[in-house]
Amino acid sequence: MPYDVPFVPTPEVVVRRMLQLANVKRGEVVYDLGCGDGRIVIMAAREFGAQAACIEIRKDLYEQTLRRVKDLGLEDRVHVIYGNFFEEDLSEADVVTMYLLTSVNERIKPKLERELKPSTRVVSHDFEVPGWKPLIVEDLYEEWRSHKIYLYKILGLEIPVPVSDLEERLKSVQLNEKYLEVLELIDGNRSIEEISYKMQLTIRSVRNIVSELMKQGLIKEVRVVK
Repeated sequence: MPYDVPFVPTPEVVVRRMLQLANVKRGEVVYDLGCGDGRIVIMAAREFGAQAACIEIRKDLYEQTLRRVKDLGLEDRVHVIYGNFFEEDLSEADVVTMYLLTSVNERIKPKLERELKPSTRVVSHDFEVPGWKPLIVEDLYEEWRSHKIYLYKILGLEIPVPVSDLEERLKSVQLNEKYLEVLELIDGNRSIEEISYKMQLTIRSVRNIVSELMKQGLIKEVRVVK
């Protein structure tokens, strides 16, 4: 592999803090790039209620993680991928975790910017992403050394735009209360992230509702502003 990164396990206290800083919520999707023994995705699933996927190029580590996931009965919540994370589609992620090297972070940065949706959180252990401004940099001390955690967010806004004849169309459509509440907040100016904050829902949940409203012919488009 041209981007070789040695396997050094992240201490569990650091893993937990990475997931806390990324504010992982139940039902969100966490991707770990170079998952090692799978400890990040396993904790994301067990403690945070996430769906998780990890990508590992070393066959022995991939098989080790696969065994752990099966032993813990997490096959329906953790997807273990044998491959190169530079070649895998990351667009489904709500959160991406990394313990790579600064040089590898720099190489993966264009792919993250291209594939990840606005507001996706990226959390890196020890190594920053050159050129990105972190939301949080936290020092964490455990046993024999200190660790740095960098939290980033993909820039941009997703703005759903209602159809011009919304009131007329609503007369022939049955919507549940939550869908109606989301629809009331859609005005062509508010972003999906802002709506999720007001509704106390995950961004993923609001995206899914917006997608359903589009199918019902109530949303014209989702404008992405980067």
